[in-house]
Amino acid sequence: MTHKHIYMAAVILLLTSVPATAGQGKTAAMTFIDNAMTPRTAAMGGISSGTAPDAGFQLDNIAAIPFFDVTFCGGITYSGWQPSTADAKTGTAGLTYRIGKRLGVSAGAYASFNRPYTIVSGDSGTGTERFCPVDWRAGAGVSYLFTGNLSAGISLNYAGSSISPYSRDLSTVFAGVQVMYRIKNVSISFTGDNLGLPVTSSSGTRYSLPMNVRLSASYENRWDRHSLAAAVEGQAYFGGLPAGGCSVGAEYGFNSIAALRAGYHYGSNKNGLLSYASIGAGLSLYGITVDAAYLIAPARSAMHNTFMVGIGYRF
Repeated sequence: MTHKHIYMAAVILLLTSVPATAGQGKTAAMTFIDNAMTPRTAAMGGISSGTAPDAGFQLDNIAAIPFFDVTFCGGITYSGWQPSTADAKTGTAGLTYRIGKRLGVSAGAYASFNRPYTIVSGDSGTGTERFCPVDWRAGAGVSYLFTGNLSAGISLNYAGSSISPYSRDLSTVFAGVQVMYRIKNVSISFTGDNLGLPVTSSSGTRYSLPMNVRLSASYENRWDRHSLAAAVEGQAYFGGLPAGGCSVGAEYGFNSIAALRAGYHYGSNKNGLLSYASIGAGLSLYGITVDAAYLIAPARSAMHNTFMVGIGYRF
C-alpha cells in the first residue's frame, strides 16, 4: 500500500470522526470547529449561547459580553476528546474585554492534535513513518450593546487542517453572527455559526462547513448566597440534508465560589450527531477560576470518556 492510499484513508477518518455533519449522506469538512467548547459549556450539555461570561466567548457567545458585569475574562483549557475513536488532545485559549458599557472585544484560538497514524512509503512498503494530524482555528470579534436590552456581535475566524505530509493543508475562513435580547433575568439568543465557503481537498472534492443556526433561552437568578442558571438551546445544520439537535443545562452556584453543573445534549444519530449527558464543577477564588467537565455516553459512543479541564482569571 502506498502513502497515497494511507493519505486517502486518513482524510476519510478525519472528516467523519466527529459528531457534527452537514446532513445525512453528505459529509461536512472541518467539523472540529464545532467542538471548541469550554469546560463550563460542556458541563451544561454543550450550551453555547446566552450564558454568563467565560473565556470561550469568542467561540460562539460573543454578543453576551456587554451585558455582564465582567471587565476582563481569560483562560485556557485542555480536553481529551473522543478517547475511544479520534483520541484527540485539544486545547483552547481565549480572552474577552468589555470597553465601557457598550463595547466588547474577544479573541480566541483552538488546536487539536489527533491520533497519529502510520504511513507506508513506496509500493513495496519498505519504509514507514508516523504522522500526527493537527487541526486549528483562531479568530477575533466585536460586539455592541445597541439598547439596554439588545446586543449583536460578529466574529471572523481562520481554520486549517494538516492531515498528511504529502498534501497541502486544508484551510478556510468563516464567520459567526449573534443577536441577543435580555430582559431582567431572561436572555434570548439567535446565532448563525461556521458561515463560510466550502473546503476543497487536494483531489478537488468540495466539502461544506458544518454551518448551523442556534436559538437559545436562558434564565439566571441569585438569592442570598445561592445562584441558579438554566438554559435550553436548539441547533439546526444546513448546507446538506437537514440535521439538528438540542441541549439543556443548569448550574447551581454557592457564595460565588463553588458551582455544580449538569446537562444533556441530544443529536439525531441517523444524521451523524451524537447524544450525551454531562456533569461538571467549578471553583472561583480571588478572580481565579478552575473548571472541569465529563461527558457521559455509552461505551460504543465516540463521546465516551471525553473530559475537559480549564483555568482562567477574571475581574
